Amino acid sequence: MTARLTVTDTGALEKAILVNDAGAIVTDTVRGTGEREFCDYSLLTSVTIPDSVTSIGDGAFSGCDWLSGVVIPETVTHIGDRAFFDCYSLEAVTIPGTVTSVGDEAFAECNQMESAAILGSATSIGARAFAWCEFLVISAPAGSPAEQYARSNGITFNTLG
Repeated sequence: MTARLTVTDTGALEKAILVNDAGAIVTDTVRGTGEREFCDYSLLTSVTIPDSVTSIGDGAFSGCDWLSGVVIPETVTHIGDRAFFDCYSLEAVTIPGTVTSVGDEAFAECNQMESAAILGSATSIGARAFAWCEFLVISAPAGSPAEQYARSNGITFNTLG
């Protein structure tokens, strides 16, 4: 049994119900994912976060072992500490240009991650944000903090056009 997560509506995410085959989380209000909101939910395989969400909380999806895909909308400005920590099936992530901060160990121990596209110039990338992602290539604008992060941590870097 696997599950997909689609968050819908607007406001502040407080309670959610996972619907397996329909792959939906339906809430009364959604603006951000709370701290450790879906932590260790091992059946979660994909996440689509709606435009109403502006922040992904600390540890929100950490330990979601089978999470292989996540869509982060351009409304998100902050990805919390350990938000996707130890999501070892996550292979790629695109961080929109609106994100100004990526927390400490936000994507650490995502062992299958091969690609992180950081489309803007996030001004704050936390310590070990992509630690222990052995096959990772970070793509970002030349001269961006993401390039500096990649180079100072021995991560392969590609310049986005």
